[in-house]
Amino acid sequence: MFVRAPFIEIPANFLRQIARESDRTPSLYYEGNYLMRRVFWQRLYLLNRLIGRYSKDNSLCLDFGGGSGVMLPTLSAQFKHTILADLETEDAEKVVAHHHLNNVTIFSGDISQTDIVPKSCQAIIAADVLEHFKMLDLPVGVINKLLAKNGILYTSLPTENWVYVLLRKLFGVEKPWDHYHTAYEVEAYLQLQGFRKIKTVCAPLYLPLTPLFLITAWRLKP
Repeated sequence: MFVRAPFIEIPANFLRQIARESDRTPSLYYEGNYLMRRVFWQRLYLLNRLIGRYSKDNSLCLDFGGGSGVMLPTLSAQFKHTILADLETEDAEKVVAHHHLNNVTIFSGDISQTDIVPKSCQAIIAADVLEHFKMLDLPVGVINKLLAKNGILYTSLPTENWVYVLLRKLFGVEKPWDHYHTAYEVEAYLQLQGFRKIKTVCAPLYLPLTPLFLITAWRLKP
């Protein structure tokens, strides 16, 4: 039986501390405009709502590219075992140690080289990571390989629409150099690769016309 849990927000002071020697934890989690910080956190709250609604099997979760570790306390409370995979995992390791997360495993390296059993992940979380891959076939191919038959993929993706661009200018937030794709482009690619949308919600304010982030639950088509 799946155990639903509220989202656990890591305090800003701790995130600021662990991010001093790393760029894996975005500063929007702990600095800058308050409104922008809340929107940035909201996408994870919405992700967790989708997890609680659609995940039924809590045996294994993969936090794909979650190097900051901000989702780990929440995922650890809901899944029997969570694996975080990223190229850089120093911040995530500090989160695991600080929160005493005994059911979390960290994999540091190329996700295509992981020894995770194919089709074993009942949930895969890809929160604001897929847009960082210039070639989407690599991450989506790995997700396709690892996601269980009845598993759910959860994505959060920045839209990069005109509202997103305007807010960046207003609040002085610089676009990451490696945002290669918009949310719409990534979602279109996922659909081409056999993923079917279950539910999409928008952040902030659930407004579908001008969202900043698309948060979506997916299943692979049979």
